[in-house]
Amino acid sequence: MYARLLCAEMRRRGWSPEVQMQGTGMDWNALHTGQAFLSLAQLQRLVSRALELSQDPALGLAVGLSTELASHGALGFAALSAPRLGGALALLPRYSGLRLQLAAFALEIGTETAVLRLDERLDDPSLRAYVLGHITGALLRLLQSVTGQDSGPLIALHWPLPRGPEADALLAAAPEVHWSATGWRMEFAATLLQAPTLAPDAQAHREALRSCDEHLARGPDGGLTQRLRLHLLACDSDFPNVQQMAAIEGLSARSLIRHLRDEGTRYQTLLDQTRADLACWLLAQTEQPVERIAARLGFADPSNFSRSFRRWCGTTPRAFRQSAR
Repeated sequence: MYARLLCAEMRRRGWSPEVQMQGTGMDWNALHTGQAFLSLAQLQRLVSRALELSQDPALGLAVGLSTELASHGALGFAALSAPRLGGALALLPRYSGLRLQLAAFALEIGTETAVLRLDERLDDPSLRAYVLGHITGALLRLLQSVTGQDSGPLIALHWPLPRGPEADALLAAAPEVHWSATGWRMEFAATLLQAPTLAPDAQAHREALRSCDEHLARGPDGGLTQRLRLHLLACDSDFPNVQQMAAIEGLSARSLIRHLRDEGTRYQTLLDQTRADLACWLLAQTEQPVERIAARLGFADPSNFSRSFRRWCGTTPRAFRQSAR
């Protein structure tokens, strides 16, 4: 969903789908169907391309600020219909994993202040700045929607990166910003957590929470698609075919194909995406020869690997390695 929001923002800025996808090895139609999470490598390529085109270091914040509450699904409706602001914020530690896999929230309520912390696991600097900006903007938009105020009860934003080119946008969005903090967090006045929201609705809140719980009961792994993706990423040259993967999942091949179709994808698509992700990572992060990478990905003939890589990413493996460096 959040990748689609980025794509929508880029379209508003005038970039066509074809230009946005160039060099990412991703398909626009596949990205905009189904509910599967993107892999980290896919998200890195998508964000990198968007930053390259926009030349906007505050792109993530802009996307987050433009995110309607309805975009968060049942979690957004639960926050909007909560009776008090504290109840809306308390939903984040429990349910944000339904929409977000790269970070987790914790809410600490003291006598004077309440602190919303983010435990994030991001190493790539540009991706980290983008994701933190997106999360920050989305939360500010949530506070606006719930309280009707520009920054709601927010006291201060602690930003774990040095003051950079996105500083003006952050200072315009938050009352107070602390740079190079030990971790991302938002501080609120504890008393304001008891403030009523704009649209409390007990019945709608219960129904939204029930929907969140149902999604949570399915597991935090993003469903069958994400389980298969993680299994494929752990393979070493010997990737299972659809019958073998179905046996691993305890399903018939027909059932596996049907479940993947319900989640908006196909097994061959997953396999191609996984091999493309591994190929891009190995080319950019290691010194392994292209021939060895081809063998690692199950290609007996390096020329077949080159043709497949060009189909995935629109360029040759050697050209991709050169541009990545």
